[in-house]
Amino acid sequence: MADQHARTPSAESYESGSGPSSSQASTLPGHTYPNQHTGARSAYDEYGHDDLDSRQPSFINKKGGDNVGTLARLVEALEDYEGGDGDAYSDISADQSLLSGGHKRRPSSALLDSEFPMPHKPRKGLPFFEEEEEEEAYCAAPFNMNAPDVEAPLPSSYAEGGDDNTVLPTKFRRGRKFSLYGCLVTFIYLCAFGFYLFVRCAKTLDLGDYVWYGVIVLVVEIAGATTTLVWCMNIIMDPVHEPLRMDPDNPGLTLVARPYHVRVLIPCYNESLEIVGKTAMAALDAMLPASCDRTVYICDDGKDATKRKWARQMGSDLVYVSGRKRKPGEMNGKSCNLNNCLSQIYPEGVPIPPHELVCIFDADQVANVDFFVKMIPLFDAGDDIGMVLSPQCFHNVNVGADIFNHCNINFWEYAQHGYDAFGFISCTGTNFLTRSAAFEQAGWSPEYTLTEDYALGMELTKRKWYCRYVEEYLAIGEAPEQVRNCFQQRSRWCKGHFQIVLNNEHSPLFQKDLSWFQRLMYCSGVWAYIVGAITTPMFIIIPLVTVWAGVFPIVVSWWAAVALTAFIIAQTLVTSYCRNRKHLKPLWFNSVSNNILWFTFVKGCWRAVGASFGKSITFKTTLKGSNMLMKNGLGDLWMPCVCFLGLLASLGFGLHKVITQQQGIITTLTLSLVWIVYSIIPQYLLLHYTWVGRGTTLRYACQIGFWVSSLCALCAIILLWLVYPKTYDYHQMLGNSHQFYRSQWVGALDGQDGIPKWRTSPYAFTKEVGPTRLNWGDITGGVMEGADAGTVKITPTIAWTTSMLAWGMLSFGSGYNKSGTDDLWNQGKATLKWNTDYLLKTIKDDPDSSALSTKPEFFIVYQVGNQTEEKAVWTRPEDDTGPRPAYYVTTYNGTSDLAGQLSAAFSATAMVFQSTDQAYYDRLMNISTLLYDAGTRRRGSYTRGHIYPCATNLASTSVVQTAVPECLPGDELFKGAMLATFNSTSWADDLTWAAAWLNVATGDPAYLSDAYRWYNQHYVSTETVSDKQYISDWNQLIYPASLLLANITNDNTFHYSVQLYLRNWLCTSGNNIEYTGLGRAFNRNDPSLAQGMNSAFMALLYAQLIEPSEANIEAGTLVNEGYAKRYKCWAQSQARYILGDVTRSFYVGFGKNFPTHLNDRASSCPNDRDVPCSFLNAYFTPNANPNIPTGALVYGAGLNGDYFVDQRSGSNVTWVSHTYNAGLTGVFAGLSQMASGNTGYDQCLQGYGVLSKTISLCKTTS
Repeated sequence: MADQHARTPSAESYESGSGPSSSQASTLPGHTYPNQHTGARSAYDEYGHDDLDSRQPSFINKKGGDNVGTLARLVEALEDYEGGDGDAYSDISADQSLLSGGHKRRPSSALLDSEFPMPHKPRKGLPFFEEEEEEEAYCAAPFNMNAPDVEAPLPSSYAEGGDDNTVLPTKFRRGRKFSLYGCLVTFIYLCAFGFYLFVRCAKTLDLGDYVWYGVIVLVVEIAGATTTLVWCMNIIMDPVHEPLRMDPDNPGLTLVARPYHVRVLIPCYNESLEIVGKTAMAALDAMLPASCDRTVYICDDGKDATKRKWARQMGSDLVYVSGRKRKPGEMNGKSCNLNNCLSQIYPEGVPIPPHELVCIFDADQVANVDFFVKMIPLFDAGDDIGMVLSPQCFHNVNVGADIFNHCNINFWEYAQHGYDAFGFISCTGTNFLTRSAAFEQAGWSPEYTLTEDYALGMELTKRKWYCRYVEEYLAIGEAPEQVRNCFQQRSRWCKGHFQIVLNNEHSPLFQKDLSWFQRLMYCSGVWAYIVGAITTPMFIIIPLVTVWAGVFPIVVSWWAAVALTAFIIAQTLVTSYCRNRKHLKPLWFNSVSNNILWFTFVKGCWRAVGASFGKSITFKTTLKGSNMLMKNGLGDLWMPCVCFLGLLASLGFGLHKVITQQQGIITTLTLSLVWIVYSIIPQYLLLHYTWVGRGTTLRYACQIGFWVSSLCALCAIILLWLVYPKTYDYHQMLGNSHQFYRSQWVGALDGQDGIPKWRTSPYAFTKEVGPTRLNWGDITGGVMEGADAGTVKITPTIAWTTSMLAWGMLSFGSGYNKSGTDDLWNQGKATLKWNTDYLLKTIKDDPDSSALSTKPEFFIVYQVGNQTEEKAVWTRPEDDTGPRPAYYVTTYNGTSDLAGQLSAAFSATAMVFQSTDQAYYDRLMNISTLLYDAGTRRRGSYTRGHIYPCATNLASTSVVQTAVPECLPGDELFKGAMLATFNSTSWADDLTWAAAWLNVATGDPAYLSDAYRWYNQHYVSTETVSDKQYISDWNQLIYPASLLLANITNDNTFHYSVQLYLRNWLCTSGNNIEYTGLGRAFNRNDPSLAQGMNSAFMALLYAQLIEPSEANIEAGTLVNEGYAKRYKCWAQSQARYILGDVTRSFYVGFGKNFPTHLNDRASSCPNDRDVPCSFLNAYFTPNANPNIPTGALVYGAGLNGDYFVDQRSGSNVTWVSHTYNAGLTGVFAGLSQMASGNTGYDQCLQGYGVLSKTISLCKTTS
């Protein structure tokens, strides 16, 4: 999100003791957009870093030469904040601080002698402060008693200046030019904002349940961006000023065309004489162009006898005016005070000549000696020049710690610069001159608002008067220091703007004499206050919502990262649009002040709106000197304290969440924590300012805060690119998985598509036959088991893989056909047929047993290949040319598990072929029903009663082994069988699985009844011991069977079983399911990646089942309503983990740093068939496998969490097996079927905060 303005300076008003303040709010931490411009003369341009931080006067401009001497000496006498006790903020009185230099001040000089200045022109015979009789009112004499009534002739020295200046211009022609860099920056910003807006609307609002939140944030962003667009208008134009002409007869003075008479008005109320006296003396001592004159008026609303007596001694050039009667309901005391004096100077009905000027100084604004000689000549440019402005600066502002942005570089040196080019009048209440005739036409100082300066600029503009701006600091004042005074001042400005805009008579929108551009500019101040009151708190709240509720307001995607990066860069160009890098920190204070003052703006907006319904608003002056030394209380700071503590607590809890979460370190939560750090800095600086100190430590705190804020901005951009979820082509991943199956096929592979080149002819194991004594025949084909079994073929695992593949194709068929072709679907069918063709070969009639049973009985080959012998060698499958033994059992002895597995595989596969190959469907269904019947007649596990030798080193590699067959004397028939490794621990679940699939395939309710029967049988037997391990694989099928039955019956019993299983995987379960630091869920009983993928496949299947009805299901104490999304998101997170989302890839041939040292015979051997393959050159070699079995899922880090070593020898971490891909293939099919290319994972990043870790899903009382 983008940083936005809360306030533009176009409609700012400024009065006693402060400069304008332009506020802005920030949408992405680290980037604000203060109003700024390159081209103005900076208060900091002439100084180095050390000088800046040691608070050299901000107004000094060396181009002013000796004319700035008095002002420089004034500041030198007034300020030495950085000396002595850095944080010892002195509560010394104004008398001491201004007259005696204050706490650790340097000795005063020139204007600031320790003794109060004596009268400028003492009257003869009158002692200083002579007692006199007090009068009711003290009035000013009318101007025509002291000034000529007619225009004076053009001075000879002016007329002799050249051809262009022989005639005084009557119409002002403004000089301006386009700023090439400003236009370029604006163009870049407009393009970036347009692109950002498109992406935000089209690509980042797919938030599911939280879309309303995203829309609100987007609307706030757009509102904030409008203030930035207004600001951009200020930087595209530069004003061009004519050079000042120097008076050859009066060195050091400028030349003017008229004998101007300047009426200097100094409004005051309760300011001390020391403050007002300095202002008056500076105005009297300032140089004037030749033939010009001045009169200074102290407009005292406080009726201070001390001021009156002092003014009486100062001569006729200083006039004391007081005694006005306040009007009932008076809105603006300052304006009424000024107008009282002006009405006396300029009686109503008397024409005012153009050489009459009025100058306004707030009571604390001390003019430089060259103030008038640089301001007055600008009126000569045209008779329609109504005002000349100059910027403000303050002696008591620590420029290195200006958290209230009193210096306001962005306004004085950039915004006003642009306004001057456009001819927009933004009066600032002090340090300006106005033509008296223009002032009169504007109705003098507006009394209908708190911000008379803002209104005065608009009134002059309406009457077609022009304004000029002198870009030099020609006066210095005193800024409010106490927090309450700062808050009250900014609140007054805010309320004053609203008063005008909400006033039907004076609202800029309804002023026909203003152009629409001018109307919008004068309304922009109010709009900026509204935006600031909304955007700042909104962008403080956003990271808190992410931390506590886990909801981020945008979809963080590649599009979002690109758009935000482009927008932030464009905004940075706007932000850094300055001519001096030293401006960057002062401009940063603009953002700081906005974050401090937002609640003041909220209250100001509220009260101003309330006033439009009759509630009164009173004018409160800004206190100065000893009057402003008040105590700060929590009443002023309660909101900043709440913000600081809330942000701090959220930062702490968020860090804990990041450290302990199961989603990895780089998430939107981490991005929000960076955002919180950015937002907490202004709050801390305010508290530091209030309760710690305002000197050295605050300056250092601000310096650190500035760099930390900049670092946060950089981190935010980096995190955007790290956080956004990568888009995976799951359709391609699905194809890769099927490609891996082909790399594990054995037998005659002629005519089969997709066989890797390193598995081509001569093929492996093409001479395999069944037991010769049974005249079995060909048993070639099938799939090598892989993992610890190597090239051995295991029937029950092949059956399990086949049924899972068929289930995925039946459930997520469109995932196979994502591209609109049948290529991948056909690949899936080919994989199934290869497996079932082989499984059909493993079955043979058992005529003897059939005779005894009177029902068909069968021999079943459960293994091909002697694992004991094959484990002793490491060679290519193609190099093993001899026959391999086949291990078999008869259903007559009880093989319910093996028969059930085969039956389910045939039934599921038959359904895939039903619509395209009826004959194959019939063949599979026929053998499926026969095997099922055989398995149900004599029930038992095929491994339980089998004979195999103990001497063949058959140590189990399976973690799960609850029923180890008894070791009996060996029989050659069973040497090399892997019955211990592939030991079946249950059979009722296998029959449940088979009966359910038969019901799906045939629709016969008898099979559904059987499924209920075997399901109940399972739960009354000892088989349930392994259920609590929450494993789903070829051996433990009760949970897959429950899911299939839930789909068939919608019975809560089955729903409960599935929910129980998934809840344990999603929420962890005691000593069974845990999560790694990077978010991988693993089962301690089988910590392979495959086990997690099997569960992820079930999560997708169950989500698909419950999603249409939002699962209004209550099963026991578990309520699953609305959690289809949770299941899908969890499945995606696990799939993305194995693809390398947060760490390396575990999916061979894809992603970053995928495993290359695979414990796989076929791919580890040299490509050259003439080179023998052995342990030495293929197993123990440190080299990577010369061949890549693309699409293989490795075993993974197991119990080692996320720590994975790509190692072939002595480890099982790089094992590959077709069973590992069984669930994974279904996961890829499910994800491929989802709507978007990124499968909605953006939404999955929502809702995982401190208070929301799937609480409802994980909570149970059972």
